[in-house]
Amino acid sequence: MRKQQGLNLYKGSRGGRRPGAGRKRIHSKGVSHLKRETVTKRTPQHINFKFKCSIRNKDCLKLLKRFIENAQKMGLMVIHLSLQSNHVHLITEAESNEILTRGVRALTITFSKGLNKGRVQLERYHLHVLKTLRETKYAIQYVLFNQQKHDNKKFSHVDGYSSALYLKDGLNII
Repeated sequence: MRKQQGLNLYKGSRGGRRPGAGRKRIHSKGVSHLKRETVTKRTPQHINFKFKCSIRNKDCLKLLKRFIENAQKMGLMVIHLSLQSNHVHLITEAESNEILTRGVRALTITFSKGLNKGRVQLERYHLHVLKTLRETKYAIQYVLFNQQKHDNKKFSHVDGYSSALYLKDGLNII
C-alpha cells in the first residue's frame, strides 16, 4: 500500500499562505484582542480610553455630557468620569457585554463627530470589571483624583473635569 504524499502549501512564489506574507503586525502597548471579561449588572466597570489629540477642554466636556445622555438611552450608566489631557476614565454599570459595547461605541462616535477630526481613538478601550467593594472604592478614588497624579501633587483643588464636583456630600465616596 502506498502512502499519500503531503501537499506543500508553501512552495511557489505567488498567492496562497506562505511565510512572511501579509501585513506586518503592529506591536503596541495597547489592549490585546483577547476575549473581554464578562459584565453583569452586579459588577461595575472601570473603562479607560486613549485619544490621539488633546481632549481636556470645555468642548470635550460638553461632548462627554452628550455621550452620557446617549449611553443612558442604550442602558449604560456612567457613575463617575474624569477627563484628562489625552484619555478618559469612566466608572460605569451595564447589565451585559452587549449593552457595554453599544455604550462604548456611542462614546467613540460622539467624540469622532464632535471633534470632527476623523478617527480620534488611539487604541481599544481598556476594561476592568470591579469584583469587590474595596476594588470599587479604590477605582473611584483613582478616577476622581487622577489629575493630582498627573500634576505630581499630593493635595490640590477638586478637578473641574471630573464628576467630583457633582458629589453632594463633599468627597466622601464610599
